[in-house]
Amino acid sequence: MLKVLVVEDEIELLELYDIILSKKYIVFTTDSGREAIDIFDRENPEILIIDIKLPDISGVEVTKHAKSKNPDVAVIGVSAYRERFKEALDAGAATVIQKPFLVKQIHKVIEDVLQGKM
Repeated sequence: MLKVLVVEDEIELLELYDIILSKKYIVFTTDSGREAIDIFDRENPEILIIDIKLPDISGVEVTKHAKSKNPDVAVIGVSAYRERFKEALDAGAATVIQKPFLVKQIHKVIEDVLQGKM
């Protein structure tokens, strides 16, 4: 099973990710950018789903760290702010999806990223 690290500061959304992804993936969750770096370094997930705007370290910084440790990690940025998309893509995200999104959309985006379509 592939490992997914989800970093999201909205706890309800973080719990939703865990519910919708845990049937298909080993899921690690955190609401902290610092903790995300620790989990990433320890677990080396294949997929990183990250909110671009976090309260401690930005999702862009976490993305840069993840890509420096494992250039093959599939990074999916998530943001409610369209103006942050380019910054996330420049840091190495394969794609960025805008909040709010549909549950089925996240599964499709993960599959597309894993298959190299994004």
